[in-house]
Amino acid sequence: MLAKPIGGYCRISDADLADIRRAVKAGVLTPEEAAEEERKGVLRQREDIGTLAGGSPVKWYEDNNLSAFKRNVRRPDFEKMIKDLKAGRISGILAYDIDRVYRQPRDLERVIDIYEISKEPLVFKTLSGQNFDLTSPDGRFSARLFVNIANKSSEDTRRRVVRANVAKAKKGKSHATGIVFGWLEDDPSKLDPETSKIRKKAVEKHIAGDRVATIMKWLADENVINVATGKHFTWGGTKAMIMAPRNWGIRTYNEELIYDDENEIVMGDWDPIFPTLDGWHLLQALKGRDAHKNPAEANVSYLLTAIARCGRCGGGLKGHPKWKNGERTPGYNYNCNKQRPEHCGALAIDGPQLDELVQDLVWAQVLRASKQKHVPAATEPWTGEAALKDVEAEIAELQALWKAKKVRAASYVTTLDDLNARKNELLADRAYHSVPAGTRSITEELLSNGWENLSIERQRIIVRKVLRAVVIHPAKSRGGRFDPARAEPVFHAA
Repeated sequence: MLAKPIGGYCRISDADLADIRRAVKAGVLTPEEAAEEERKGVLRQREDIGTLAGGSPVKWYEDNNLSAFKRNVRRPDFEKMIKDLKAGRISGILAYDIDRVYRQPRDLERVIDIYEISKEPLVFKTLSGQNFDLTSPDGRFSARLFVNIANKSSEDTRRRVVRANVAKAKKGKSHATGIVFGWLEDDPSKLDPETSKIRKKAVEKHIAGDRVATIMKWLADENVINVATGKHFTWGGTKAMIMAPRNWGIRTYNEELIYDDENEIVMGDWDPIFPTLDGWHLLQALKGRDAHKNPAEANVSYLLTAIARCGRCGGGLKGHPKWKNGERTPGYNYNCNKQRPEHCGALAIDGPQLDELVQDLVWAQVLRASKQKHVPAATEPWTGEAALKDVEAEIAELQALWKAKKVRAASYVTTLDDLNARKNELLADRAYHSVPAGTRSITEELLSNGWENLSIERQRIIVRKVLRAVVIHPAKSRGGRFDPARAEPVFHAA
């Protein structure tokens, strides 16, 4: 009968990984060489652990580049090893050191439970010479002691790293690692003349009304490669690039704004793409408002969906593709859908011809506005100036009390966080009102590139600025030609 194998567990230590990563950052090792060094470390562990087996067969388990300390990290091979141990498929565990297997007491306790109830002797040996008989009280006590020491060491290291990172953040030191699209590869504090223009345009497109998916497609059409991945931008990568505080030179920590001793937002030590924070505050306002203003706008594929209204029941028309012989054609209709009891569902009109009619009408209005150098003003003046001044005054008063040591630290921090959050909300609201949708619609880009080069969502923004709706009246006869007189534009009140 073949001898039951012993489980051999390998894992590169956090210290080894830190050394390798520092070497990559310093340029001593390439990423490929770093991966090779990690692999060599595992192979050396296998060779060393093999001597503990004493000729017995070994079943190997390897969790390379995975922490045993972080609670949210799942080690697949560690889980397999415990499962095999419990099922009796292996006769114990061999490891380079106990802290390579356990750095959380709860993981050790899972193994101790198996050793305590096992009906046959199980091996637990380490190359460090600290061997533990987990079936005995003394062995379990020693193992628990060593694992708790290892856990405390990792916790102390984590606290030191957090303190260092916070201090670094408050000084505005960059937290970027590796190549960042928009900045120079050899000096990430300096803007790259070519890629920074692309990044800037992506942000401006989003502020002007383009969805993330539209900008992702634009980047792909322009064959823009994400230097960090060597591939085209994904939806997530595009969104992260647009929303990144780094674009405005803002230094964050754990995705939160941080403030200096004067309660000013900490700025980073790199060149920003945008010189002022106006665009940042505007983006925060749009991020909240555009998402909740009209969720149905998110996936609109036709220009006049919900803008065109049924002349019979008043319901919004929706674009639907035309099908012929089971195949989709380039044509489409705007139909009244029977989605609610009050909708008639009995009206339709040819989509492309209606779109063309409305486009010509709206474009004429845009050109007229541009020639008159008239930009539509915000529908209402911003009324939050007094509230902003009050919040700024409260912040100044709170800081004075803190300097005079008349307020407790806990109260100061909590109150200051609340006031800063309120201040940023007001700044975002002011930015939104100071750059109304009209100026976001009629831009130099629009006038130079023309209607056809705009995304569908930006075309809809412009249409909505000119028209409140387009009422479609019933046709006089079935199957007749397109009748422009059926479309009645409803303009906004002057």
